[in-house]
Amino acid sequence: MSTLYFVIIPLLASFLTPFFRDYLRYISVAINLVLILMALSFLGDLPIREYISFDSPISISFVLDSASLFFILLFLIVIMLFSLYHINEKSRKDIFILTNMLLASISGLVLSGDIFNIYIFFEIASITAYILTSLNKDKKAYSGAIRYMIIGSFASIFLLIAIMAIYINIGSLNLIVIAEKFSSISANIQFLIMLSLFIGFGIKAEIFPLNFWVVDIYQATNNKINALFSAVLSKAYIFVFFHIAYMLHIDTKYLAFLATIGVISFAIAELSAFSSQNLKRIFAYSTLGQIGILFIALSYNSVEIITGAIFLIALHSITKLMLFLSLDILEQKFKTVTVELFKKFNSLFLVTIFAIGFLSLLGLPPFGGFIAKLTILKGLIGVGAYFMVGAILVISLIEALYFFRLLGATRATEPKEEIEIKLLPKALLALMAIAIVYFGIFPNALLDICQSVATTLIGGANV
Repeated sequence: MSTLYFVIIPLLASFLTPFFRDYLRYISVAINLVLILMALSFLGDLPIREYISFDSPISISFVLDSASLFFILLFLIVIMLFSLYHINEKSRKDIFILTNMLLASISGLVLSGDIFNIYIFFEIASITAYILTSLNKDKKAYSGAIRYMIIGSFASIFLLIAIMAIYINIGSLNLIVIAEKFSSISANIQFLIMLSLFIGFGIKAEIFPLNFWVVDIYQATNNKINALFSAVLSKAYIFVFFHIAYMLHIDTKYLAFLATIGVISFAIAELSAFSSQNLKRIFAYSTLGQIGILFIALSYNSVEIITGAIFLIALHSITKLMLFLSLDILEQKFKTVTVELFKKFNSLFLVTIFAIGFLSLLGLPPFGGFIAKLTILKGLIGVGAYFMVGAILVISLIEALYFFRLLGATRATEPKEEIEIKLLPKALLALMAIAIVYFGIFPNALLDICQSVATTLIGGANV
């Protein structure tokens, strides 16, 4: 069985539309189930390296190890939940076409063992994201899509600069060859390559100071699409960036720079969320804040800290999918996304969903986010990074203020409207909430998996 199927199967499904228009939603869910089973079947054979061509500077190779398999499974689970949530929406076939395209591109990103192939999937993911942004088909959505495309073009340019500098100085685009020879090129060229990679991936990964555009895109885009952007797309870019960084054995000063950028991004995002009155913007800033924490954690060459970061990625993906889909239910009902919305609805179920999501993002027990942040903080204390520990705790207080403000608004005494939720969406939201609680109470199995991923990520070219 080939790892190429993770890309080819969802890609082919996207082109089945003319033949199976009325059944594509079922085909999409079936494809996700098949690919999940296929991914699990690879567990005993890792690592797997698959080459499509040899002796070529642009030879294609896919690498499936514990790290890439973890992200493949995470993306498959999230997109399957997303597809199931929309399975009864017969009029929105475009969602299933584009989610298959997105799945193919992000799977290719995390599997690619050569940097030119990464660029190809980088572009496919970008084009898919531009189209997803415009799905509302109104002026705001089209404007957001155009802005996203322009900024995304700058990311592509910088990634191409890095690729050209690598090929000119090393003569290969294979990541293992690049890792072996990277230290032999001049320090100035190394700096150019890493700076270009940071700008290229930083724009897409939504990290400060390259995330100035992100919140406006979230505000212009459908909440369902924001769920995908927050849950899977940014995670793919973050993983690939740090995977390359660790393969190249970059200097600790560069890692310290990334950690500093992370804490600044976290602080600015949470302060911005606190001052915002728009729920889409608040949720978007919250995502940027969590990405800041991920940059802090992934910048420390420590298995324990990175284990916490990987755990946080998994929990954040499920949590943000749940929260954005819940927000979409409210927006569909009230046609607004101001913070006053939390005073208007009467639904114990949705209040519980939001409470679980918010408290997990804050890192409070007994939710999965608590285990993630506790593991990160313990690891940071272990390496003597007390400033980072203090910064995360202080900034998290700001995050707590606006989340508790929202939860407090649900207790307003003014007249409220009942919210009716169909059985399948309700069951899926409940399943996500149960998963968040479960991993907060019984985290060991997932922590062991995350530790294996962290070990593989730090091992870089040596794995």
